[in-house]
Amino acid sequence: MAVGLYSRLARAEINSIRAFIAAEGYGANAADIRRCRQDILAFPPQTPGRAVIGSGDFYSMSGCRDLLFHVQEHQHTLPEIAAFLAEQDLQFLGFEIDQRVLDAYVERNPEDPARLDLDRWHRFELGHPGLFAGMYQFAVQKRR
Repeated sequence: MAVGLYSRLARAEINSIRAFIAAEGYGANAADIRRCRQDILAFPPQTPGRAVIGSGDFYSMSGCRDLLFHVQEHQHTLPEIAAFLAEQDLQFLGFEIDQRVLDAYVERNPEDPARLDLDRWHRFELGHPGLFAGMYQFAVQKRR
């Protein structure tokens, strides 16, 4: 089975902006989204969350609404995913991710050449917080 889940660590910038949106009381209507985007664009470069302006979704109304104004989004950590997989008797089969990332992971973790150790992946992600900016995309199967 293929699975896609949001990384809480990778969504930190988005979560910063969502806190700003809540504090300022922006609604999910077109006028507020436009005003919010202008305010975010005016942030100083090092402001937490400002990196969302690098997302293509930021610049379209529906994309921005989904990216920043989503009413319910579940985010996870690799330790949470590992615990869930163990509880459900599922075997992790690996991430669908760029080969360069896989190579960098193996270089840092030569004792896991199969790239299946979620504890090691968690430590690797801590060092590269934007690694799973899209999603954790991986495959699992029922243990035999």
